Amino acid sequence: MTTRTTTNPLAQDAPPPLAPWSVASTLFIAAGIVAASWYGLIAAHPYRGIPHETVVAARAQDVCSVVVAVLLLNLARKTSAQAHLVRLGLLAYIAYSYSIYLIGLPMNRIFLVYVVLVSLSTAAFLHGLLRLRAAAWPRIASRRLEGGTGWMLVIVAVLFAGLWLTSLLPFAFGGEAPSPAGPGGVAYPVFVLDLVIVLPCIAAVGVMLLQGRPVAGPLAAVALIKIVTLFAALWAGVLVGFLEDGHVTLGADAGPSLVLLLVSLALVGRWLRALSPERVSYVRPTLWLS
Repeated sequence: MTTRTTTNPLAQDAPPPLAPWSVASTLFIAAGIVAASWYGLIAAHPYRGIPHETVVAARAQDVCSVVVAVLLLNLARKTSAQAHLVRLGLLAYIAYSYSIYLIGLPMNRIFLVYVVLVSLSTAAFLHGLLRLRAAAWPRIASRRLEGGTGWMLVIVAVLFAGLWLTSLLPFAFGGEAPSPAGPGGVAYPVFVLDLVIVLPCIAAVGVMLLQGRPVAGPLAAVALIKIVTLFAALWAGVLVGFLEDGHVTLGADAGPSLVLLLVSLALVGRWLRALSPERVSYVRPTLWLS
C-alpha cells in the first residue's frame, strides 16, 4: 500500500516569512525618527552653531523623515519582493541622513537617538541586502532600461565625485579650505560619506548593470529609491527656505541633483514593474539575525 502526499499549491507560492527582528527594528527605527524629528522641530535651539539656512533645511528634512517612518511602518508586514526593495531604499536613506546628523552637527540632547537610528538602520539594511538571492532575480527583458540605468549611475557617481574633488583638491595643494565645512572645521560629512561609501557603491551597481548581472536589477531599484528620498528631502529644504525669506543659496550640485531626482523618480517605477523575481525564494529564508 502506498501513501500519497499532497502539497498545497498556495503554500508553495507563499512568499518567505518576515523575520521577527525586521519587524521589531522597523518599530524602533520609526519611533527614533519621530523622537529625533520632534526634537528638531519643537526644541528652541536643536541645531546650534550652523547657519540659519542649514537649520531650515534640517527641519524640512525632519518632516520628510517622518514621512519615511510612516512608509516603513506601512511596509513592515508586507512580504512582496517590491516591498522588500522599497524598505531597503528607505533604510539606506535613514542610515545616510542620520549619519550626517551624527557627525555633521554639534552634539545636541538627542545625540544618542541618532546613534541608535544609524546603528539599527544600517544593520537592517545590510541584513535585508545579504538575504537577497541572486539566482532568484532574472534579468529584465528591457536591455535599454538596464543599460541606460547602468550608464546613468556610473555618470552620477563620477559627476558628484568630480564636484566634491573640485573643492578638495585645491585645498590639498595649498588653496583655501572647502566650504561648507563640518563643525569645528572637521571634514564636511557629505564629502566623507559620498567619497568613501555612497559613490563607489552607486558606481559598482552601475557597472554590474552594464555587465548584465541579474542581482544588479534589485540593487539598482534600492539605489534609485535612496536617491529619490534623499534629494526630495534636500529640495524640500530649498522650498521651505524660499518660502520663508525668499533667499536660498544653491550649491554647484543643485542643478544635477534636481535632474537626478526627476530621472530617478521615473526610473524607480519602471524598475519595480520590470522586476519579476521568484515569489518564494527572492530572499534567503534565514540569517543569524532572523
